[in-house]
Amino acid sequence: MKPNPGGQLDPQNIVGRDEPVTRMWEILEGRSIYMNDVRRVGKTQILNKMKGSVPPGWMVISQDLGGFHTTAEFATWVFRESYKVLSGGKRAFRKMEGLLGQLKGLEIAGVLKLPDGATAPWKEALIRTFSDLEEELASQDKRLVFLWDEVPFLLDNIAKREGADSAMQVLDILRSLSQTHQRIRFVLTGSVGLHHVLTVLRTEGYVGSPLNHMERIAPGPLAKSDARKLASDLLHGAGVPCADFDACAVAAAEAVGNVPFYIHKLVAHLPKTGPVSPETVEATLEQEIAHPDNDWDLAHFRQRIPLYYGKDDKLVLAILDVVASAEAPIALGAIRRGISSKIVFDDDELLHHLLDLLQKDHYFERDTGGNYSFRFPLVRRWWRFDRSLVPANP
Repeated sequence: MKPNPGGQLDPQNIVGRDEPVTRMWEILEGRSIYMNDVRRVGKTQILNKMKGSVPPGWMVISQDLGGFHTTAEFATWVFRESYKVLSGGKRAFRKMEGLLGQLKGLEIAGVLKLPDGATAPWKEALIRTFSDLEEELASQDKRLVFLWDEVPFLLDNIAKREGADSAMQVLDILRSLSQTHQRIRFVLTGSVGLHHVLTVLRTEGYVGSPLNHMERIAPGPLAKSDARKLASDLLHGAGVPCADFDACAVAAAEAVGNVPFYIHKLVAHLPKTGPVSPETVEATLEQEIAHPDNDWDLAHFRQRIPLYYGKDDKLVLAILDVVASAEAPIALGAIRRGISSKIVFDDDELLHHLLDLLQKDHYFERDTGGNYSFRFPLVRRWWRFDRSLVPANP
């Protein structure tokens, strides 16, 4: 296998995700799933793996929702894709025919239209589409899962274009539809936590709990053995002249915290002249971190903070600096003392709240003793370099 960081992979080349994919199909027997983790950890590849291993009796419709900006666009896409998959049934989409008039002239400029040319009411279109789907699935004794990537971006787009109330209604209708149609499931994903969208919507009066009925999953890095296998396959596929392939594979996997995208990225940048050693792997990563035009997308972890933490952004930066500088997991009291040495601060409740958000955003993890550390060693390493805290060592 050759390195292909960020590219579409054949399902058979998506290493180390067989067990979580099997578990997700088992969960879908009973309820829907919300999968949230940081960008580049492999959520989309897991969805691709699911599409390549569909159990008997299931059907799949998948889409990245980040490109839709209105409720009408979203409802139109849901109906159109559902119609493609199930329109062969004799009874398919009778309720939508009643709304749209024999399904003639289904859409104009990408939006469903009524017989009189008016835009179809999006909520009614979704309700009827799902009702028709449930009926047709029952007639075929099948089940359907929507694999929807980047749902928070959809909600944010709708809130900006049509107002917060429309985004609230989308959340409520999706919760209702997922609970009332037993043959239909969702896998919703997001690299931006839905909690940020909900925080904004709750300032506008939203009181719902749209995720309470869903299983929450954060896929995280690969297991060590899988990460080393991936690194070894890529080293051989890229023709990297390692003196000891096993040692280089271990070094590459460990250097980037066993995250598959970063393993692909690191191997792609290794020299093709040798011999390449674990020391070469380490030096290459140091060069990549230090390069001002590197394409590792790590700056995202800093750039997103003002957007999602607003007026608390300076405090969040101070918290991240303190935890990144610590050589071991750090206790709450030490974090408080560290940030107090940087900025004027005396609000413990706010500190608890921000630490909780930083865990939900997957910056931090917490051990059984209550101590905090960066969840991804590579992010910590880059953060230390970017913020000039200490030398960028592991």
